[in-house]
Parts: sequence; C-alpha cells; structure tokens
Amino acid sequence: MTNTPDNDHHWISRCFDLARRGIGAVSPNPPVGAVLVYDNRILGEGFHTRFGGPHAEVEAFRSVADADRHLIPKATLYVSLEPCCITGKTPPCTDLILREGVMDVRISTTDPNPLIANKGVELLRSKGINVITGILEKEGMELIRSFQTNILHHRPYVILKWAQSKNGYIGKPDEKIWLSHPYTNIWTHKKRSMVDAIMVGARTVLNDDPQLTTRDYEGRSPHRVIYDPNGILSTKFRVFNDDGCRVFYFSKEENFKVSGNHIIKFSLTDDSLHPEQILKALFLERIGILLIEGGAYLHNLFIEQHAWDEAWVIRTENELNAGIKAPVVKGRLKDQYDIGSDQILTILNDMNL
Repeated sequence: MTNTPDNDHHWISRCFDLARRGIGAVSPNPPVGAVLVYDNRILGEGFHTRFGGPHAEVEAFRSVADADRHLIPKATLYVSLEPCCITGKTPPCTDLILREGVMDVRISTTDPNPLIANKGVELLRSKGINVITGILEKEGMELIRSFQTNILHHRPYVILKWAQSKNGYIGKPDEKIWLSHPYTNIWTHKKRSMVDAIMVGARTVLNDDPQLTTRDYEGRSPHRVIYDPNGILSTKFRVFNDDGCRVFYFSKEENFKVSGNHIIKFSLTDDSLHPEQILKALFLERIGILLIEGGAYLHNLFIEQHAWDEAWVIRTENELNAGIKAPVVKGRLKDQYDIGSDQILTILNDMNL
C-alpha cells in the first residue's frame, strides 16, 4: 500500500479519536492514540487508558490478532504523539517498536517534554525506521495542550467556567441564582469528569453549598479545591464530604473548623501571589487540569494574574440585568455551540503557550 497524505490524515484522525477516550483518566499524562495499519486495514489500535497504565502503542500491538502478527513488520504505525524513549512508569515505547519490527512510523506531533522531544524520533531513524512527523500537527498540539502547560510551566492547565445573563451578569451578592439551561448542567457534569480538580471560593461555598460532583453524569468526580483565605468555612458544607475525593484547602488562617483525613490543608502567604502558590502546590499533588467554577472574585484573581489557559463562557437567555458583573477574558475563540437555549463559547489564552 502506498501511503498518501489523505491516508495519513485519515489514520492520524483515528488516533485523535482514540486518544480522546482517555481524557479524564490519564492526566497529568497526555492522551495518546495509536493505530497499526496494513494495506489500508487496521491490524490493531489502542489508547492510553489511565495514568500509569500501558501506553497507546502497547495497547495497539496487544490488540493485533495472532493470525495477523506476521504482518506487523509490513505495517505502518500511526501515533498522535511521539513515542517515548525513556523509562517512566512504563518501559520506552521505542523499544517495543523496534522489537516488533515496524519500519514505518507516522506521528502527528513531537513530545514537548524536554526529556523526550525529538529524541524518540531520532532513535527510531537511527535504526533505519522511516519516521514522518507533523501530520495534522496543529490538531495534535491542541489535543495535548494541557500536558504542554504541565510539562513546560510546572503547573496545572487552568480552565475558567461561568454562566452569565444576556446582560453580562453572573449573579447577585449573597444570593443563589440559577442562570443556565438544565441541559447545560449535564454538559457541565460531563466536563467535570474530564478534569482532575474543581475549584471554588469561600463565598460560593457559603451561598450555594455546592457538591462539585458529576452526579448527573456517569464519569468520575474530580478532586475539590477550596480557596478560603480568611478561614471562614467549616466542614458542615458539602464540598468537604468524604466521598472518595481529596479536598485541597487553601487559607491564610489556621482554621480548626476544617479537618479530615481526606482534606489536605495549605497555608497561603503574602510573599507571592495566591494563584501562583495554589498552582504550584496542586502541580506537586499531580493535578494536571484545574477547573475554576467560581465565583467572580476568584475568576478575576486568576485573570488578573494571567493564570488561565481556557475559558468556558455560558451565555444564557436569562434577563438578569444587575448584580455581579461577569468576568472578561480576551483570547482566541476555539468553539461555539448551543445547548438548549444557552450558547457556550470556548476561549483559549494563547499568550500562555
């Protein structure tokens, strides 16, 4: 079979589809998909299913039927991300590729990890393997955007989310306001299942007593992060429930009303910016993707410090025309779509890349 650009795009797109199945389970590792193709037929495919588990290439080779294994050296391996060449939680995938005898490897994007970047490609080429990179590279980089932030900036990838009225308000002081369509709530819970942790400020906890779970969606609930600089909360609020998730609690004050084996407490200081301290601590706790849901003070705190990477802005048809103004972000519009009567915008902050 002669591999053409159209074929390459088709199979790399399949790698992307596979990789997305791992989102929500592999962070802070990147989502990766791999497909082994012979004569325009899939011999095997796989994706990175969970943090610390087998990589996509391993799963792809494992899935090849016994009757087809003799075809592996004649096949082309497509991978959404450069195969690793170092030993981490798993052995190097380059070693596996060499053992299996594949002589043609096609990759969307090289690994941004300085320990791997281009080294896996160079190793394979040094062994006589034909390696082509840069296939749908822009899409490949978008897929690993959060991992790139983790590995280069040593902090979680930060997503801001809020719902606002058609007049640009998100609520009223000290009052619980529901703005978005009920269908959007299901979307929100699905999105929560794809992040490592979800963060709110003390005022949101006091006003809404949220659970911050995925109870309306089958995915796992994220860990919870509570920003309570003045130490005004207690464990009577539902965000502190011991339900299998860890709670990361940040405060400037020693608060004895908050305690529990699942609660990890951090002391904030005025020596550096609070977002910087929070993100540094969460990165060390292996939080790769952080979703900030509110309130406005917390959103604006991260916006002012340029400590955000993506924003999900839910524009509703609600007529609320006074109260707390919605945050304002400037960036590149990635997606725009409707759910019920709501319009959802995804905005990327490319200045942080």
